[in-house]
Amino acid sequence: MRRARIIGLGQWVPPKLVTNEELANIMGKPIPDSIENKLGIKQRYWTGEEYSSADLGFHAAREALLDAGLTPEDIDLIVVATDTPEYVSPATSSVIQGRLGAKNAGTFDLNASCAGFVAALDMASRMIGYDQTYTNVLVIGVYNMTKFADMTNERVAPIFADGGGAAVLQGQEGEAGYQSGYLYADGTQYDFLGIYYGGTKHPVTVEAVEEKKHLLTFLKPLPPDRNIQLWPECIPKALAKVGLTIQDIDHVVFTQINRWVIEEVMVKLALPWEKTTCVMDQFGYTGSACIPMALLKAEREGRIKQGDVVVMVGSGVGLAVATTVFKW
Repeated sequence: MRRARIIGLGQWVPPKLVTNEELANIMGKPIPDSIENKLGIKQRYWTGEEYSSADLGFHAAREALLDAGLTPEDIDLIVVATDTPEYVSPATSSVIQGRLGAKNAGTFDLNASCAGFVAALDMASRMIGYDQTYTNVLVIGVYNMTKFADMTNERVAPIFADGGGAAVLQGQEGEAGYQSGYLYADGTQYDFLGIYYGGTKHPVTVEAVEEKKHLLTFLKPLPPDRNIQLWPECIPKALAKVGLTIQDIDHVVFTQINRWVIEEVMVKLALPWEKTTCVMDQFGYTGSACIPMALLKAEREGRIKQGDVVVMVGSGVGLAVATTVFKW
């Protein structure tokens, strides 16, 4: 059976490193203790004025291609998962394709908020399995939320960070590779948190910018236990499609926004802490990029090995949750 295997991983963060101590000095006010003690964030990287979303995706893609041993010309399709695009239009994937010189690749963007990378991985894997003209697919997660967050807010600025993560999928015969996926959404929760200006509902105006309405906006408080409830419900549904159970999981990677939530979920799943990986201490919250970044760390540290069952769970506003199961 032809399946999509992950044969290359890459990441890139901008050079501007900001520790919690440095951020407190920049803001002139202390950072809440919960940022490090509960969320697990100790530092983050910012794009500043020098780098954009396409920069993040381009450099992460080059690293993934190098890891896979492929050239840009080998790629048949590029999918970029982001809710912080280079432009409203054209697609960020088109910009990256041109910069890479991936002249044989089709492109499209996918926005499922911070569930985007896992959803894109699921879609790209299905395309490889269905259409044999797609052999090498580049899936890129891009997050550049510091451009849209109120960086004067001491409860917002410490969380959001910028980065790019990428994976190269290759169609191969055998049992290894993509096994299954499960997508969940609740669109009635669209008005909790988001960037609500800049689209057709609320075009950007001078007044909107002056009132900071074009930035990331918190409209309703997010339930603190939402992912604790949702993730353990979504994972078994993806596993059951291929006759697997929680006990079959060798490694699981979650959206990297809250270490405490991940700890609670691992307890609910009855899995040891060693079977997950966190990177928010190094990179802050990098949204659509955080899953491939965590995968890369786990693989480099030898905690993901050939033959392992690896589960990825991405979760974001909207509400959207995406789960995939791979055999490494």
